[in-house]
Amino acid sequence: MSRTVIAPEKGDRLALDRIGASPYIATIFLSAALVFLVQPMFAKLATPLLGGAPNVWNVSLVCFQAALLLGYSYAHLLNHLIKSLRTQILIHAGLLAVAALVLPFQLSSALGAPDATQPTFWLIGVFAISIAPPFAVISATAPLIQSWYSRSGRADAHDPYHLYGASNIGSLVGLIAYPVLLEPLLSLSAQTGAWTVGYACLAVLLVACGFLAYRTGGGVLPVSAAADASTYEAEASNVWRQRLWWLTLAFIPSSLLVGVTTLIATKIASVPFLWVLPLLLYISTFIIVFSQKPVLSLASSQRRLPLVIATAFLVLPPLIAFPFNLPLVIHLAAVFFAAHVCHGLLAEDRPEAGRLTEFYLIMSLGGVLGGAFNALLVPVLFNSIIEYPLLLLAVLMVRPGLPMLAKGRDRIWVAAARVLRAAALALRLTVGPEQQAMLFFRVFLIVATLCLVLGQASRVGAVLIAASAWGIGLAASPITGGFAERSFFGVAHIQERDGHRVLFHGMTVHGTQSLNPERELRPTTYYAPETPIGQVFAAYEKAGHVGVVGLGTGSVACYARPGQTYTYYEIDPLVAELASDPAHFTYLSECTPESDIIVGDGRLSLASEPAGKFDLMLIDAFSSSSVPTHLLTREAVDLYLSRLSEDGVLVMHVSNNFMFLPRVVARITDDLDVPAHYQYFNPSADHESPFDAHASQVIVIARSEAALSAFAADEDWVRLEGDGERPWTDNYTNVLGAMLERYF
Repeated sequence: MSRTVIAPEKGDRLALDRIGASPYIATIFLSAALVFLVQPMFAKLATPLLGGAPNVWNVSLVCFQAALLLGYSYAHLLNHLIKSLRTQILIHAGLLAVAALVLPFQLSSALGAPDATQPTFWLIGVFAISIAPPFAVISATAPLIQSWYSRSGRADAHDPYHLYGASNIGSLVGLIAYPVLLEPLLSLSAQTGAWTVGYACLAVLLVACGFLAYRTGGGVLPVSAAADASTYEAEASNVWRQRLWWLTLAFIPSSLLVGVTTLIATKIASVPFLWVLPLLLYISTFIIVFSQKPVLSLASSQRRLPLVIATAFLVLPPLIAFPFNLPLVIHLAAVFFAAHVCHGLLAEDRPEAGRLTEFYLIMSLGGVLGGAFNALLVPVLFNSIIEYPLLLLAVLMVRPGLPMLAKGRDRIWVAAARVLRAAALALRLTVGPEQQAMLFFRVFLIVATLCLVLGQASRVGAVLIAASAWGIGLAASPITGGFAERSFFGVAHIQERDGHRVLFHGMTVHGTQSLNPERELRPTTYYAPETPIGQVFAAYEKAGHVGVVGLGTGSVACYARPGQTYTYYEIDPLVAELASDPAHFTYLSECTPESDIIVGDGRLSLASEPAGKFDLMLIDAFSSSSVPTHLLTREAVDLYLSRLSEDGVLVMHVSNNFMFLPRVVARITDDLDVPAHYQYFNPSADHESPFDAHASQVIVIARSEAALSAFAADEDWVRLEGDGERPWTDNYTNVLGAMLERYF
């Protein structure tokens, strides 16, 4: 078949050649940065309505992966159905213009308020209406630009995959820039406005790159690529096997990414800033494997992978308190090496330019399926964070057979003996004798697994051995057992420890109840009589209405006096169910059996209450590491105060492991010109159980000085003063700044 190529004039061609690949690189870089800037931006818009649950980020990731798949599908169809490059450019320019109609971003109110029982579908629907159109269109940039580059007539046009590195560098820049620059410096409306400007610049660059490729190459697909297309059509069976291989290699690291994010939020800390770390490592592996000179070889990661996975099993769950949050480092390393191996195998098997858009399409489909499996199916199928270790085992399944650590099996066992000796010494120094036998047994299992994995090529055998080691080690763990159930908002565990029945949400204690019949109705942890919250509730003896945002086990119910009415607000239906069930906890059933429990976001629920309804209000929905920032804005505190009676008192529990929240509240009360007092409480060491009383930071606020006169006279309560800095509002928050203030 003959082709007519419209060649540019010689002078024009020389001038365009001098431009080089810079426009293509800049376009891909900008598009990727915009794609990953909008992800935390959307999560920031949506999280306030869903209580700060880590699954908001996971479902958001799936939404973005689905939109990415839509963009890649469009790029693939455009490339294969429309042969004229000029027509492709015009079609894409038209779609860019249409998608811009939803800009600047704002969450659509078409679906109303989120349903507390099915928040996932609400979140997906809002994303599809509010964010998906421009996101899907610009997500097609990477495959389209690479396809256009392959038709540019440049010397390296036959291998445009190196441009994918610019895409992933842009992704990293976008992810890092949001918490470091955009969130601290710009209001939310200014952020969406800046993104809109970036979108307009990208549209211009995209169209310019298209016409640049058209001018330099004539817009025709290279002959070699066309030949490759006809060849693979003739070998359909091999092609489908290859496609399935691509799909698998994309599925595993994507699912692992969401799995380790859930693990971090549940077992370590539910801090949104930490949710980004696995994604940064995940993206960085793409940069490495698609670069022309990788900084880390695939073979090197393959050698390290079994050791890293075995170590991850060892600290899952951790049986001792590791320094410097070592389990977090180990799990992040496991994700990095697993993703590098899978993505490296993908890069090694990438096709010629003629199948480029197909390759990215299948890779994106695998990513969507992996993320959807974790975010949508896993919460329904499992009651624990089991998906993460399962995916680590899956990585061993796809890993190629490896040579042994050294020549001869004897050297492997020498290395194993050294590891065991070092582990035994470490155990002797770090844990008590009652745990040493269990830990040593688990170390032995892991080392034995490593030896067998490294000494044979059988993937199935390696996985079976690793699974057995992990299962036995998990069964031996002292923190397994008890009741466990999972909801959209996380995993709730009920276990018996130190004479108490304890409710864990992830690894955070959300309340306990003594198993001693004489003390079972005595509030514990943050709500014990000697704590600041206990002091306030114990002193409140008047008849009136009490509102509690954040239910936990319902400990404060037993401070209720005759004539007092309690109303509880809880976003997680599972927590409301557990606290109400006397088979688990009896505070509510014994002390306030007629109280109302309103399931839904506390702030949204309070907005529908009449002004002046409450005489005492407790805001205790951010006592863990996760902070729903919409409960800590100027507008939120103003709402709380408006729902108080004239002499009512607002109590805010602001204990947090990673942020210094008293200063955040101080700036708000200073801006509202209302009085506030603060107390830091640290319990004495003479308690029978560590659950009897917990350290806490508490702030009391009122509409008048008279309402806080008792606190002003108590030396334990210090008047809270602002520092003149900008307060958090619905349009501005600075989570990173609050984290830095916690340590500096």
